[in-house]
Formats: sequence, structure tokens, C-alpha cells
Amino acid sequence: MFGIFSAENRLKALSAIWLVFFVVSASAISHEWARMTSELIAEEGEPHYGLPDLWDGQQVVCIHFPDNSTHPDYSDGRHHIDYDGIDFMTDSESNATGACVGGFSGYENGFDLVLDATNVTGGKLEVGYTVSEWGPYVQSIGGHEPTGNAYWALYHDGAMAMVGVGDLVVDEDSVIVWQVDTW
Repeated sequence: MFGIFSAENRLKALSAIWLVFFVVSASAISHEWARMTSELIAEEGEPHYGLPDLWDGQQVVCIHFPDNSTHPDYSDGRHHIDYDGIDFMTDSESNATGACVGGFSGYENGFDLVLDATNVTGGKLEVGYTVSEWGPYVQSIGGHEPTGNAYWALYHDGAMAMVGVGDLVVDEDSVIVWQVDTW
């Protein structure tokens, strides 16, 4: 009866527990390592240009704030925030201030992707919008509401979108960028 509590059996049980722990945490460790060693994509003309290589082939949403109205949390460059809300890299040499949230997959609709991506920032990039017969119209992002002849412009894979965000069909490697433009 006391044989089941022998040192050999305790060692086997402890080994099994460590093995299960390692197998369960291996994916998280691998992803964390990828974040720590990620580099920015340097191929100009590629929609993922300037984004972490960790996100290559995945969906990304970027918010670029105007020079005269930077967001207080993102004023020191372009922050890169992973799908789980971890801000893991800041590109202080970028010409843009703001944030890119990436590492997403499986989205087909641009508006769903934008809302979920901005939600992982804990309200820092909250999207203010109205819905009309033409679909959602983004009025503010991160508390910034353009005035006068300025508006939040939507870009998809490097080009101005020809449809609104509610009608935007995204691919598995789509990059959506919001920036303030003028009429």
C-alpha cells in the first residue's frame, strides 16, 4: 500500500506534471520569444512595411494621429500592440505617432476587425462612430475628432479604401490604416 507513495512514484508524478506544464506553456513561450526578437519589415511597397515581422501574413489595424494632436499614450512614435493587448515595441524613428494592433486572423469584415483591434487597448483607442443608411461613419478614434475640413481616412493595404469600413472585405494579411486627411 505504501508503495504508491514511494520516491520513484513521486518522481514519476512530478515528471509528468512538468511535462504537461511544458507542453501547455510552449506556445506562449514561443510567442513571447517572437515578440522579443521581432524586427520591422523593411520591404517598401509591402502593406506590412514598418510593421513587426511577427505579423507578416496577419491582419493589422494602425491608427496614425496628426502631428498637431498626438495621443498622450502614443506620442513617442508608433507603438506595436499584439492581439492580446501587450505593447511590445515602439518605433520612435517612424514618421507617424500612434499605434498598430496586429496578429489577428479570421476576420472578413473591416469594421469587426477595427473594433476588436482597438478594444484590446483598454479604451485608449476607442472608436466613436454613428451608423447611417450608408453604414458606420468613424467620427473619433482615441478621443481625437477631426474638425473643419479634416476627417478620419481609411486605407486598406496601402491605398485609400473605395468603400466604407462596414463594407470593407479584408484578407488574411490585410493592413487597415486610419489617418486624418483633409478634403
